[in-house]
Amino acid sequence: MKALWISMLAAGTLLTGCSQKISMGNMPSVVQNGLKSQFPNAVNLEWEKNGDLFEAEFDVNQQEYAALVDATGKVVAVKQEIDATQLPAPIQQQIQTSHQDYALDDAEKVERNGQVFYQVELQKTMSELKQVYTAEGASSPEAFWD
Repeated sequence: MKALWISMLAAGTLLTGCSQKISMGNMPSVVQNGLKSQFPNAVNLEWEKNGDLFEAEFDVNQQEYAALVDATGKVVAVKQEIDATQLPAPIQQQIQTSHQDYALDDAEKVERNGQVFYQVELQKTMSELKQVYTAEGASSPEAFWD
């Protein structure tokens, strides 16, 4: 019985750590306004609560974006899907040199704390690799933002 209780507690803890979808009607207006001030042309908005932050997924001019917004309405990070050709040359070279067995599946530009990072998903048979790079092509300790 004690083992069952511990298992239920652990499962509950894991579930509360997950993100939750939020309808527009339940979003704090200050958070919505913070995003709209930076992205007035955002369409197809979807919101999730992720810990202390709100994550918005949206489109601008048919380009996919995501943004993390704090409870005060400050946009703290932005992720933009980009074409592989938009990756800086040093990153393209790094991928070709270090991961020649992989195919580039997805590329994104991330802006956080005044810095720009690029994250890529690389795939080969039965394997996926997620990497974050600086614009200079160096591996970054920045966490991959899914």
